[in-house]
Amino acid sequence: MKILIVSDSHGHHDLVRKAIGQEAPIDMLIHAGDVEGDLEMILGKKRDYEIRAVAGNMDWSDKLEDELCFPVGGHIVYLTHGHRVGVHGGTHRLTDRARHLGADIAIYGHTHVPDHGTENEVLVINPGSIAKPRQQGWKKTYAVMTIDRAGKVDVQFKNLPGRSFF
Repeated sequence: MKILIVSDSHGHHDLVRKAIGQEAPIDMLIHAGDVEGDLEMILGKKRDYEIRAVAGNMDWSDKLEDELCFPVGGHIVYLTHGHRVGVHGGTHRLTDRARHLGADIAIYGHTHVPDHGTENEVLVINPGSIAKPRQQGWKKTYAVMTIDRAGKVDVQFKNLPGRSFF
């Protein structure tokens, strides 16, 4: 299973489509918030992958939840933007919430900085921002998570070419 993970696109819908184009075919698109638009309308209804998305602090649509928990490839994913669990101060509250919900993978955004590791027995993934990065080098990033038939998870970070929006 191939899952494209993006976050903090901040209305730059062309960049979401560009990441999908770079990684196609995908089985699922996960957007960790700050879409600033309606993903269903942006991507259209004719597609061969699922979408999971949450609201960020810049999303005002009532169509998106603040958090989601769902099964994927033998794992349980906890998805949130991160602003409500204070990710600027670390990911401990994020992983506590994930464990409370029975998740072993936590995906978040908000910081605009790619992050990947294990904390509190939870795999933590932040794809960074595909529009407004804040890490050294200012690269627009996204993550690709693959889960094989045995349930083994692999996470790779990739860059989108082009200038960043500050």
